[in-house]
Amino acid sequence: MTRSGFLAYLEVALVTMAAAMTAVLYGGFFTSRGYLPAVLGAAAGAAVLGVVTAVRRWRALTTLLVVLLGFVALAVGLVYRDTLDHGVPTVRTATSLGTGLLHGWARMLSVGLPADVTADLLITPVLVTFVATVASIALALRTRAVLAPAAPTLLALVIGLLFTASRPAAGLPVTAAYLLATLLLVVVRVIRLESQQAAAMLDVAPTPDPRRRRRIAGRIAFGLPVALVVAALGISGARFVPVASGTARFDPRTVTPRQFQVEDTLTPLVGLKSQLREQPARTLFTVQLDGTGIDRVRTAALDTYDGALWTSDDTFLVAGHTLPADPNLENPRQVRARIEIQDLTGPYLPVVGWPVQVGATGLGFSARSGVLVTHGPDVHGLGYDLVGTVAPDDAGLRTAVPNLTGDAVRDTQLPPGLPPELDAKARELTAQGSSPYAKLVAIQDYLRKLPYSLDARPGHSYDALRRLFGTNPQDRIGYAEQFAAAFAVLARDQGFPARVAVGYLLRPAARRGDTYTVTTADAHAWAEVDMAGYGWVSFDPTDFTVRPDPKQPDSNAPAGAPDKPGDPKNQGNQPEVVPGLTAGPGTGARILTGTLIGVAALIGLILLLVLSIVAGKFVRRRRHRRGSGAQRIIGAWRDSTDRLVERGIPVPRSLTAMEAARHAQDQLGESAGAVAVLAPIVTQAVFFPGDPPPDAVREAWELTRQFRRDLRRSGGVLRALRAWFDPRPLVYGWRDRRALRRALTDLQKG
Repeated sequence: MTRSGFLAYLEVALVTMAAAMTAVLYGGFFTSRGYLPAVLGAAAGAAVLGVVTAVRRWRALTTLLVVLLGFVALAVGLVYRDTLDHGVPTVRTATSLGTGLLHGWARMLSVGLPADVTADLLITPVLVTFVATVASIALALRTRAVLAPAAPTLLALVIGLLFTASRPAAGLPVTAAYLLATLLLVVVRVIRLESQQAAAMLDVAPTPDPRRRRRIAGRIAFGLPVALVVAALGISGARFVPVASGTARFDPRTVTPRQFQVEDTLTPLVGLKSQLREQPARTLFTVQLDGTGIDRVRTAALDTYDGALWTSDDTFLVAGHTLPADPNLENPRQVRARIEIQDLTGPYLPVVGWPVQVGATGLGFSARSGVLVTHGPDVHGLGYDLVGTVAPDDAGLRTAVPNLTGDAVRDTQLPPGLPPELDAKARELTAQGSSPYAKLVAIQDYLRKLPYSLDARPGHSYDALRRLFGTNPQDRIGYAEQFAAAFAVLARDQGFPARVAVGYLLRPAARRGDTYTVTTADAHAWAEVDMAGYGWVSFDPTDFTVRPDPKQPDSNAPAGAPDKPGDPKNQGNQPEVVPGLTAGPGTGARILTGTLIGVAALIGLILLLVLSIVAGKFVRRRRHRRGSGAQRIIGAWRDSTDRLVERGIPVPRSLTAMEAARHAQDQLGESAGAVAVLAPIVTQAVFFPGDPPPDAVREAWELTRQFRRDLRRSGGVLRALRAWFDPRPLVYGWRDRRALRRALTDLQKG
C-alpha cells in the first residue's frame, strides 16, 4: 500500500470514528446502552459500503442503489430482527421498516425520556449515522475539498444534540471527542492531498522520497498539537453555544410539542363524595406491595386553582418502561408493586410515590407531576408492574425548606379574591411554627380538628372554604375534598409550592398477605408540598374520627379510615416494574404531525438527491479540466457530449467524434456548429503520438463554452437551468468514457 493509500484509509477510520461519536450522544435519550450495537454497526457497515463504492468508482446510480440496499439489509439485521421468519424478511418486516422511517422522527420527539430501546425509536439514529458515514467517506475519497468530509458528521452531531436536548447527556465529552477526530481528519487530509498534488506535478507515483517523508512527519508533528489545542479551545467555549451547551440547548420539543392525548374528564376531586357514598362499595383494583410504610396510592395531582376548582395543567408524553426520576428527590428508596385493575375509570392510573419504571406500554407520563395516564376511561383488565421512589422519613425533613426553583414557583400562585378569613388563618397558624415543616404541620393539625362528615356541602371554591373558618359551627364541617383544598390554599398563601393529590388509601383491614384490595370506600384526597431534597411530601388534613356530634357518630364514615390518622407524611406509593412480566394493552400515542414530518423527510431526500446531481456534475466538469493536454481536450469533448445528452441526443460508442458531430448537427442545426469544429481536434488528440499544444487545449474549451452559449440562445434560460438538474450525463455512456480513457492510455504507452 502506498503512503497516500494508507492516509486515505486513515481518513476513512477517522470519519467512521467521528460518526460513532455522534451515535454515543443517544445515551441520554435511551434508558440503556442496548442501542449502541445497532448504531455502531450501522457506522461500520456504512464505512465498508462507502469504501467499496469509492474504490470501484461506480457510477452515481449504481452507488445509490448499492447504498440503499445496504441500508435496508443493515436496518433489518440490526433493528428489525424480530420481524424475520427463520431469517427471511416478511411483509411485517417491510411495513415495520417503512413505518419506522416515516414516523420515527415524530416518535422520538413525542416519547417521554429516557425511552426504551425499541425498533421505532432506534431506526432514526441508525439512519442518521449510516447516511452521515457514507456521505463523509464519499466526500473524503472522491473530492479534494479539505473540509467537505466533516459536514455530514457535523450535521449528525447537531441532530443528536437536538434529540437529546432535554436530557443531561454527555454532550460535552462527545462533542470534544468528535471535534478532536474531525481536526485529525483535516490534518491527515491536508497531508494526503498535498502529497498527491506534488506527485502529479512531478508525474510520479505518490510514494514520497525521504525528504517528503520528513516533510510529512513534520506536518503531523505540527498538526497534532494544533488539533489538540483547537479542540480544547472549542470545548471551553461550547457552553456559550445553544446547541452544544448542556444547560441551555435548543429543544425542538418546545416548538412542536406532541402530547399524549387523554380524554377530558371532570376534576377527580369533584367525584370523591360520590365514590365514598356508593353502597355497597365497589372493588376497583388490587395492589401487591413489596415494601413497607405505604398507606396510599395516588392517581391525580391537581396543581391549578382558579378560585372554584382544583384542576390539572399537566401535559403527558408517551411513556417507556423507564420514567424520568423526580429531580428534587434525593436519596430515595424504591418500592415495587403490582397493580391489577378491575373496575377503575381512567384516564388516571394508581402509582406509588414517584414512578420510575412501569411494565405496561402505551401509557402517558408527566415528568413534572409524576402522574401516569391512559388514553381513555376504559382500563378494565389492565395490569402493570411499577417501581416507585419515596423520600426517607428522617430528621432532615423537619428542617427541610420548600423547593422554589424552576417551575415550582407556579405552584405557589393563587387567583385573586382570596377571602380575608383564609389569609388571616394562614398567618395565624404559620406564626406558630419555627421551621417551614412546622408551619405546614400547624396547618394540618388545625384542619384535622374540624368535624368530618359526608353530609357537608360539596365544593372547594373560595366561598366553600371560607365557611370552614366562619363563626357558624354548623358550617365548619367537611370531608377530604374541602380539607385537602383548604390546606393547599393556606400553604400557597404563605409561599409554599402545594397541590392537591387524589387517590386511595391502603387500609390494613383490606390486606391479604402483601396484597391490598382497594374499593370506592377508600377514595381520598390530601395535600402535597414540594420540599427541597424530599420531593412531594404528603400532608393529610383529614381526621375521620372527628364527628360533628360525638354522641351520634356519623354512620357515613368511609371504611378506608387509616389505623394511624396522625401520620402527616405520605411514605409513598410506587410499584417497581419487574422485567419479564406482561403488561396491559398497548396503545400508541396519536402523533398528529407524523405524516407531515414524513412528507418533509421525503422532500428533504428529494432535495438531497437534486443537490447531489448538481454537485456530481460540478465535480465531473472540474475533472474534465484536469490531466494532460490530450485528457483535457477529451474532457472538453465529454463536456459537450454531456450537453447533447441533456438535450436528449444519444451519443453511442459506435460513433466516432466526427460522426457524433454530424449527428448533433442533424438534430440541432447551427447550434451544433462548435461541436463540428471540436470533433477533429478531439480526433487528433486521441491519435496524435505526442501531447497536443496548449493552444489546442484552449481552443477545445473555448469551443465547448461556445456550444453551451449556442444551446442557451436556442433553448432559452429555463431549459438551460433545467439541464443543471438532469442526471442523464452522470449515468449515460459511462462505459464509453471508460473505454475511451483506456484506449488513450494504451496509445500513450505504445
